[in-house]
Amino acid sequence: MSHIESLPLDINLPIVGHVGLDDIPAVPLVLDQWLGTLARLGARELQTLPAKHGLSNVYTLGGVTAPAHTFLYGPAPENAAAKARDVLVAALHQNAPPTALGFARELFDANVPRVAPPVHPLTALPLERPEQFALSWTTFQDIEQNARPLLPGWSATLADADAADAAFFPLIARYGLPFFLLILQKIAAAKIAEMRNEFAAVWTPAFDAAYAAGRLYAIDLRIFSTLKPQTVHGATRFTPATLTLLVQDPATKRVVPVAVAVAGHGGAGRQVYSRATATPSAWLYALQAAKTSVTVYGIWLGHVYHWHMVTAAMQMTMYNTVAATHPLYALLEPQSDYLMAFDNILLALWSHVAPPTSVSSGFQFLELMNTFAKGRNFFDDDPLATLARHGLTEADFSVAAPWDAYPLVGQMLKIWRATTAYVGAFVTATYADDAAVQNDATLQAWMAASATKGNIRGLPNVATRAMLSRVLTSLVYRVTMHGCARLSPIANPGLSFVANFPPCLQSATIPPPTQTLTTAELLRFLPNTGSIGEMITFLDVFSFSVPYEPFVPIDGVAAQLFFPGGPADPRNAALIEFRRAIIALNTELSAPSQPQIHQWPLNIET
Repeated sequence: MSHIESLPLDINLPIVGHVGLDDIPAVPLVLDQWLGTLARLGARELQTLPAKHGLSNVYTLGGVTAPAHTFLYGPAPENAAAKARDVLVAALHQNAPPTALGFARELFDANVPRVAPPVHPLTALPLERPEQFALSWTTFQDIEQNARPLLPGWSATLADADAADAAFFPLIARYGLPFFLLILQKIAAAKIAEMRNEFAAVWTPAFDAAYAAGRLYAIDLRIFSTLKPQTVHGATRFTPATLTLLVQDPATKRVVPVAVAVAGHGGAGRQVYSRATATPSAWLYALQAAKTSVTVYGIWLGHVYHWHMVTAAMQMTMYNTVAATHPLYALLEPQSDYLMAFDNILLALWSHVAPPTSVSSGFQFLELMNTFAKGRNFFDDDPLATLARHGLTEADFSVAAPWDAYPLVGQMLKIWRATTAYVGAFVTATYADDAAVQNDATLQAWMAASATKGNIRGLPNVATRAMLSRVLTSLVYRVTMHGCARLSPIANPGLSFVANFPPCLQSATIPPPTQTLTTAELLRFLPNTGSIGEMITFLDVFSFSVPYEPFVPIDGVAAQLFFPGGPADPRNAALIEFRRAIIALNTELSAPSQPQIHQWPLNIET
C-alpha cells in the first residue's frame, strides 16, 4: 500500500462542527488517497454504462412514452457526479495540509449548504402500476428477460395482501445477504410485555399462543424515530420507524407478518396495523413501510456500520502500530486497502454517491451511526453473537437443509467458518503459545490504539491464542463477507425490483389502518422514477464494475500467497482453502449461472 496519512477523526472535537458523537468508531482521514479514489470511482461509472444502456424497454408514465432510462435519469442527463468530482479534485489541489483538515471539516459539516441540481419532470413521477417497477431491470446480461417469470408475483405484493404476506420474509431471507439482515428476533420473556403494550390495540390470544410455542418474532427498527423526513430534489424522503410482529408456522417454518407499528420522527403520527383489522390496502402500506425501514437498516446499519465503520477504525490503528515486517501485517494488509478513502469520499460527495435514503447528509449519517453504536461492543457485530442475541436457532429455520428457511444465515455462516479456519491456522503457526500472544508488544499496542484512538468498544484483553483468533476472525470476516455485494445475482433481480427493498417513502403521511387506498395512491408513497434511478446507480456500481483486486487471484488460488514459505507454509495452505470457500459460495449465489469467481473483491472498495 502507498503511504497513508491516517489522521483519526476525533469526533469529540469540532471537526464536523458539532460535539456529542461519542460512541461512533473513529473515522480515519486519508486525504492523500482521495484523488486516486476519485479516479477509480470515475472509471467504475464507465464500467456500468452497458447496464445503464440496457434500460431500453419502453414505458408510459404521466402520459409520456419513453425508454426506462429516460424516466430514471432524464433525457440526455449531464453527469452530475463527474462534475462534483471535478470540483472536489480542484479543491484538493488548492487545499494541501495543514488546511486539509479544515477542508474536510467543511465538507462533513451539516450546515454547509449544498446546491441541488435541477430535476427533470420525468424523474419525479410516481409509478402507476406495480409491474412498472420492472423498468429498472436492464436487458444487459439478459437480466430483464430472465427476471420476467418473477414479475407477476412481485407485482402482486403491491396489490394483494396474501401475496404480500407470503413474500415479505422470504425476500429478506433470500436477498438480504449484502445488507446483513440478521434482523429477525424471537420474542423472549423479557420482551413479551413490551410487545403486548406496543400492539395493545390489535393484540389477540393467537399472538400469546404463538409466543408460548416459541413462534412469535419481531423486526424492531424503531431506531429510525431519530430520523426526520428530508426534502431532496423537491420531494419528500421518509424513513418510517417500524416494529413488525411475525408468526412462524411450525411445520413449514414459514414466517409471516401479522402486525406492524409505523411512526415518524419522535413517534409522530404513529399507527398500528394488523392483518386482521386493517383494510387490505392499508396493510399493504404497512408492509411497504416496514420494507423501507428494513432497506435503510440494511444499507447504513447492516452494511456500512458492520462492515465499513468498525473495520476502517481497526485498519487505521493497524497501519499506525504494526510494522510491515510483522506477521499481523502479512495477514491484514492485503485486505486493508481502499476502504478508508472510500468512506471519506462517501462523506465528501454524499449527494452524488449515497443511495436515495432520507439520510441526506454526511452529518446525519454520522449521527445515525453514533445512535446505533451506543452500548454496542466489537463482538456484537459477529453473526454467531447476533443469532444468539436474537434467539435464532438452526432447528427453527431448517426444513430440508440447514437454514433453508433463512438462507442468508447459512451463507454467512459458511464464510464465518472458513474465516475461522483460516485465522486459526495463522494464529497456531505464528504464536507458539498464549505467552507469545501476551508478549507481542506490537499486537498489544494495536489493541490499545483500537480501543482509544479507534474508539472501538468492547475489545477484550487479548492474552490467549483463542482470544486473538476471535478478534482477527471478526475483522477478517467483515472485510471478506462484504465482497458478496459485488455479485450481480445478489442485486439482480431481487434488489433492483425496488418495491422489494424501497430506500425511502416519498410521503411522510402515515395513513390510518381504516383507510382504503387505490393502487395508484399506494404507489405514490413508494420511490418515484428518480429515486429508483439513484438506487439502481448505487447497485450498479457493485454489480457491474471490476474489483480493483479480486479475492481469488487471476492466476488461481495458489498465486499471490500472503506469507513466506510458499504452499508449504500452513498459513498459505489455509489461505488457499479460504479462497476455495469463497469460490464455493460464489458458485452457490450465482446459480444457475456460471460464477464470475474473480468478481468477489479482496478489499472493501465501495
